[in-house]
Amino acid sequence: MDEDDTSFSCLLYCDEEPFESLTTPTPSPGQQQGDDGEDEEEVMVELYKAKQRLFAPQRDYCSLLLQQQPHGVSSARLKAVRYIIYAMGRLGLEAATAFNAVNYLDRFLSINSHLRWEEWMVEVVSVACLSLACKLDQVNIPSLHDLQMEEVMGHSFRASTIRDMEITLLKALQWRLACVTPFSFLLLLFSKYIANASRLLLCSLLDPSFLRFDASLLAASALLTCSTTAPLQQIHHLATRVDRLIHPMSQTDHEVKECFNMMKALYLEDLSNNPGRYSGHQYWRTPISVLNPFRTDCTTVNRSAVSRCLFAEFKPESHDNCTADQDKDTGPCTSVQEMK
Repeated sequence: MDEDDTSFSCLLYCDEEPFESLTTPTPSPGQQQGDDGEDEEEVMVELYKAKQRLFAPQRDYCSLLLQQQPHGVSSARLKAVRYIIYAMGRLGLEAATAFNAVNYLDRFLSINSHLRWEEWMVEVVSVACLSLACKLDQVNIPSLHDLQMEEVMGHSFRASTIRDMEITLLKALQWRLACVTPFSFLLLLFSKYIANASRLLLCSLLDPSFLRFDASLLAASALLTCSTTAPLQQIHHLATRVDRLIHPMSQTDHEVKECFNMMKALYLEDLSNNPGRYSGHQYWRTPISVLNPFRTDCTTVNRSAVSRCLFAEFKPESHDNCTADQDKDTGPCTSVQEMK
């Protein structure tokens, strides 16, 4: 993977801070009750570990991503993850929303990895994944118009098109949206390192190599990596709790060691490129001037084209005689072009 793709600085396209509002949550009553809280935590950890593979993409998905073929599933995923993280920062969405949206994306792409992924196809799936995640996690749900950002998208989709795509996603995912992600384990293991571990896990979303590890192991690796500067006693206490996350029946010692080493390497690389990111006092900011410009032309794609191209491998023809007022729920467009 190119350096620009692996560097987390490429994920953000403006001076936005995705985790600016992410603070260490107040302990729940159960967490303040000593042994009872620990027992409850252990039960929930085991439950999440038992469920996590139900929300994993298909088995050969990771190897397909590493092939990096043009217009292939790897390129599609990269664009989609970048959009999801950008939207999280711009709209101030919860971190759980971004992790869930990427989970939906990976599961859907693994089912449809045989397709030739055109840019507009990637965008409509990305918006639909994020829209569904917002409905699950957000109190204030952004409109479909707000989710479509001209600065990072080359096409504009009618609301009816996105809603159709949402239904397609729900059917493909068998309506299983309350997924278990690495961030789920972070929230479960109340820790003051949750913010930095969340930053690191968000960084790891862009690297498909991490998909071969269980969500629990990824969370454990991120927490321990981000706690290396803590006092020895705190590290020992955290390590005891984090040890519960490593599934003894599915993760070999080699896999555990490999995941920890990869997470540590990612942490050091990101820290060298962005000093102060994990200090807890500075927020990550990426000057817009250092990023590659995005297309500013906007294209409207109709709902029948989406269905045919995604699920009948139909290559649509483009026409230039479309007007933006053909569907009142479409956002503002320039250079409108409809696929039929």
